[in-house]
Amino acid sequence: MSLSSSQRRVMENWMHAKAIGTCPCCGQQVGWRFAETAYVGALLEEGDEDLIEGGGVVKVACDNCGHWLLFDAKTIGIRGVWGRGRNL
Repeated sequence: MSLSSSQRRVMENWMHAKAIGTCPCCGQQVGWRFAETAYVGALLEEGDEDLIEGGGVVKVACDNCGHWLLFDAKTIGIRGVWGRGRNL
């Protein structure tokens, strides 16, 4: 699911605070597609144990090469923002 504007702001601020501005794949500076940033539970094959469902991950794409970065939603602080009003 796409992030809300407040979640996107949290993600942008967190990446900026951690100096994550260069894509590790193509080297582009500050070119993340935050509009497509999404919160996902897990990417699993049928029958696999879900090890991250509780926290979820946030995915962010490079707008130059399409490389995806995955971050733990709880570490970033998006888990709390996501869970408010959803009883998570």
